[in-house]
Amino acid sequence: MNIDVDSPDTHRRITEIAEIVAAGLMRLAARKSSAKLAAVGESSLDFSPKQSGHPNPVNGRETDG
Repeated sequence: MNIDVDSPDTHRRITEIAEIVAAGLMRLAARKSSAKLAAVGESSLDFSPKQSGHPNPVNGRETDG
């Protein structure tokens, strides 16, 4: 069986396989991260309003906190 490694079809297939593997690795990492955070009761949104970075109005104008 001869495979033309310079073929556009071959490059497309390799790119598609790489994208599938990358997406799978990202999902696996996200799942592991979520499990660790759930175990300690934290989440990525676990912060007080003062830490949120949203501007607070002061005397009719906004500041960065």
